Amino acid sequence: MFSDMLLRKSRDARARYFLNESDLMRKLTHGQKPEILYIGCSDSRIMPSRILGAKPGDVFVMRNIANLVPPVDAGMHAVGAVLEYAVYHLLVKHIVVCGHTMCGGIQSLGLPPDPLEPSLSMWLQYAEPAMRRIPQGLRGVERLDAIIEANVLLQIEHLRTYPCVKNAEERGELILHPWVYDFATGQVRAYDAAAGIFITEPPFVSEE
Repeated sequence: MFSDMLLRKSRDARARYFLNESDLMRKLTHGQKPEILYIGCSDSRIMPSRILGAKPGDVFVMRNIANLVPPVDAGMHAVGAVLEYAVYHLLVKHIVVCGHTMCGGIQSLGLPPDPLEPSLSMWLQYAEPAMRRIPQGLRGVERLDAIIEANVLLQIEHLRTYPCVKNAEERGELILHPWVYDFATGQVRAYDAAAGIFITEPPFVSEE
């Protein structure tokens, strides 16, 4: 038997899943045709498939600290490669930039100088302008939520610096979705461009 304890612990769950989804997984060996690119945070509390109600093959995913999209001139080729592959090759029709409540990356913004390791500090510079876009006087969770929302809109702006995204959106072939997910309630706040605010969807109602 395998000596890898993590492999052994995950085997039963994997077996149940793949036995139930074996037909789907065989179909997916012929290729993928997702309609959605999800850009979200690496936070362990966030599961994109739960947010989108998705199965394998439905969603192309890019995750990183604080759901960031550095602008094209930053030269972050890993991000650019994901966007180009999703838009040019997979022909996705939607890109979701999904922030979330209590984001640790966003919480670290504005702390005293040099609190973070060099790579984290350099990465989070692509979220820093969000702090300057919120109303003055906010405190605590209210301030954090405002920065999280501002950061999502900032990353939408960064997305549009990539020709693949900008051109597809202008042709009407791509829709960008700024979301914030509240993992304590399961609800999503979606940005309403006409109103200029994030609007929370109605609370869930128990079927019991």
